[in-house]
Amino acid sequence: MNNATRRAMDIALAAEARGMYSRLLNAEEKQRMSQLHSVQDLLSLLTRSEAWHDAALIAQSGELTDSAFSEAVERCVYADYEKLYRFAQDTSREFLAFITLDEELEAIMKALRRLQRPGSPAAEGSDALPPRFRADRRLDKLRRAKSWDELRSACSGGIYAPVLASLELDGKTGLPSLSAAVTAMESRFFGSLASYMRTGYDGPAKRELIRAVSFRADMLNISYLLRLRRFGTPPEKASGLLLSLRGDITREVERAVLAAGSDEEALEIVRGTHAGHWLPRDAGLESPEALVRAAQIAYFRKVLHGPLNLAAVYAFITLKEYEGDMLRRVFVALQYGLSPAGYMD
Repeated sequence: MNNATRRAMDIALAAEARGMYSRLLNAEEKQRMSQLHSVQDLLSLLTRSEAWHDAALIAQSGELTDSAFSEAVERCVYADYEKLYRFAQDTSREFLAFITLDEELEAIMKALRRLQRPGSPAAEGSDALPPRFRADRRLDKLRRAKSWDELRSACSGGIYAPVLASLELDGKTGLPSLSAAVTAMESRFFGSLASYMRTGYDGPAKRELIRAVSFRADMLNISYLLRLRRFGTPPEKASGLLLSLRGDITREVERAVLAAGSDEEALEIVRGTHAGHWLPRDAGLESPEALVRAAQIAYFRKVLHGPLNLAAVYAFITLKEYEGDMLRRVFVALQYGLSPAGYMD
């Protein structure tokens, strides 16, 4: 397949992703959501949504718990991914398959959290997964893992196996720290993705994809930096907790942020970078995660409405995942009788 054909197929794929994005929640629907009073109200609203109709029906088919709702949302995200994967040409499929390594990371963390709570039921099976994911025996084994050894065995041969082998285990639980595990695996994922983009991917949107992937890594490093400085983490230790993939958040920026005299000063240093320009000005400093989330949503919306290429597809998948995360937060808030408005950003 020549480059012109691949580019034409990627344009069609991106146009499909843009159409799927148009079915996500609009401003009016989000406004109504902010005023809901119960999970049933939420499900009623989602039943009328093109993007989340199936998730609402699945959630209502059994016991209405936060885990059941989360799985229903997850199925909806996977289903859209599956549609795009089937539509993609070979080179684009390779990239889409690679980014699903992020799903393996999430599956490992779910298994770890389950193991941290002895006696909790193991989430067996893989009903939430579409056919492409269901064929991955590693993900299925992770959902069945009942011990640290079984978890590591499930990851054997994958990119996270060396990371898991290097983690320090608690003498009492025999398990690693959750925060240490996720930090190490995120670094491994983005490092592997960066290597793949440099040497393994040769599609027509290479430059745009590298920029989008680097931006997402920068945003994670910004959230880490703002959080680490609040805890007074020594600079030499903080550096080891950041992702190795770097775009605009260089070592020089990192040192300046950690040495800043206040959170406000640190944030202004970050805003002086190209990536930092996307951080909203009207947000408070209470939650670095919310600040970064808003920046990513704004950035990927721009990518999605830019040139039709594989970067726009990556943007849609990211935005769909973010909207799904928002729905999970709203569901839990409503369960506890809280106003959803404070959990939508």
